[in-house]
Amino acid sequence: MLDHMVRIRRRPFLQTLAGTVLYGGFPSRMAAESGVKITGIETLALEDRGKYEFTVVRVRTSAGIDGVGQAESPSLVIDAAVRTHGGLEDLLRGEDPVQVERLWQKMYDGTGLWGRRGVTIAAIGAVETALWDIAGKILNRPVCELIWRSFASSKEPAAIKSKVRPYATVYAPGDTEKEIRHNFGVAVERGFQAMKFEEYPGGFAHVSANNDARLIRIVREILGESRDLMIDVQNAWYDVGQAIATCKLIEPYNVFFLEAPFPPDNLDAYRRLSERVNIRIAAGDWGLTTRFEYMDLMERGGVGVVQPSTVRSGGIGEIMKIAEIAYRKGLLCVTHSWNHMIGVAAGIHLAAVVPNMPYIEYPVAFPPSPLISDLLIPALVPDAQGWIEVPRRPGLGFQLNEEIVKRYRVQPS
Repeated sequence: MLDHMVRIRRRPFLQTLAGTVLYGGFPSRMAAESGVKITGIETLALEDRGKYEFTVVRVRTSAGIDGVGQAESPSLVIDAAVRTHGGLEDLLRGEDPVQVERLWQKMYDGTGLWGRRGVTIAAIGAVETALWDIAGKILNRPVCELIWRSFASSKEPAAIKSKVRPYATVYAPGDTEKEIRHNFGVAVERGFQAMKFEEYPGGFAHVSANNDARLIRIVREILGESRDLMIDVQNAWYDVGQAIATCKLIEPYNVFFLEAPFPPDNLDAYRRLSERVNIRIAAGDWGLTTRFEYMDLMERGGVGVVQPSTVRSGGIGEIMKIAEIAYRKGLLCVTHSWNHMIGVAAGIHLAAVVPNMPYIEYPVAFPPSPLISDLLIPALVPDAQGWIEVPRRPGLGFQLNEEIVKRYRVQPS
């Protein structure tokens, strides 16, 4: 009965939508009403042995069609942003979930006195991702079809990619050479064609430039010459001279990008390093949120790669805007998501339509956790050649594994 009701509502809506003016692939404010209303927003706090903590947001509707998003922020804080008087749930209750762009603006404006940046944007982004998931299910379209927009002056074909390529963040990288070889060997065996090596206490970025070069030589040996190698410093450096010295030593190992060499506020340091080395410098995942912060990063920081987070940076639509700004400047946009699998799912749809997004982030975690490997149905895994198929199923194309949610759900904290 529910499916029948949704089909009845969908037909006139789609007929009206076909004649509606669209802007850049996003339904305009004047798009037709779907007849579906938002009834509530639920925060799901998930925890595995204290090692992994995740915040999932589920938006519910009057048609029984739910959508999911994820935030890389403490669950108690996200829950407060959603449930507080005048918060996101109050702002969206009774609204049409298909009006995603308008509702993003309503959330952004409605939380302006206590939001605009930081964790509130992470909450808005999680809800916005859930709205795209719902809109796709109502329209019977994958999210990538709903968000497609013209970047103009592009040699890319005007088509949605059938596959996208993830790079594997191998974390923890390992304390010893033996562990490093094992952990990266696992990623090689799984078919990944690009991998990221992380700083670690006593490891990269914590001993000396010569030790850094030794570690990168080991990783390059494991990967071979054909795979791309990324490095994440995780803000560990404060001295541009030290950063230049290390970059000069590791340049021969063909580093695709070097991520977060300095704290995120040290934009002048980013520019000084970018101007002196032949490695792309990347930044953005360490708490940066909307396009406004990213414009500052691009203009003052001089980075070659921006890394908006699918679980921090305001959602799918906001990342599309960030990617287009980067495209105009000749920069790459590579999404961050680390181990947040709903964020990985969102990244797939973004990479399917963004011309300057050659990779998305994908976790290869040690120790493994069912909250990563089994959270979504069907399982979100690359094929043997290291590609991920872009789902053609409605919405994000994945469902929460309710057994995993039940097993690992805790009170927000």
